[in-house]
Amino acid sequence: MLEPARPLPQLPPNWAAHLESGVSHRLGSSHADGQPEICRALAAQALADGRLEVLLAVETGDRLLAAVQSSGRIAYVAAQPGSHLTLHVKGVDAEVCTATPGHAALFERCRERFIAQVEPYGFTREAIMAIWYDLDVQRLAGIRFTPIGAWDQTPGPGAGQPVELLR
Repeated sequence: MLEPARPLPQLPPNWAAHLESGVSHRLGSSHADGQPEICRALAAQALADGRLEVLLAVETGDRLLAAVQSSGRIAYVAAQPGSHLTLHVKGVDAEVCTATPGHAALFERCRERFIAQVEPYGFTREAIMAIWYDLDVQRLAGIRFTPIGAWDQTPGPGAGQPVELLR
């Protein structure tokens, strides 16, 4: 007899909301041979099934995308510039997906919230757009993965504490 499917692990609601709160996104992976790759990502969300979906520019993320395709490994960091609230998540089942027109709203929402976070520090909308966000959805790719571990990396005495994933 088949056992019922177990729900995927997922982030607690406060950390899931953090992904779209104006954070700076970073991704890391490694090729099957262990060669590391890192890249800045541009938007992220927690999907209803518990997986995370992170959007990045294809042009600057091509080596990271190749690493994910060869190994399935992913590390993701979401750090909020204003508060330094930082989440670190790892996965081993990462897959590359095509960004669709439906991702445009996520991209725009994350862009606007990030700009609001960094403008008080002297960064202009024009500079942020020119450096990272002057893209349309056709120039984005996505990475989806199931979180297998998460840690609160906010600087301070609690840095490195595990985040309990929900099931």
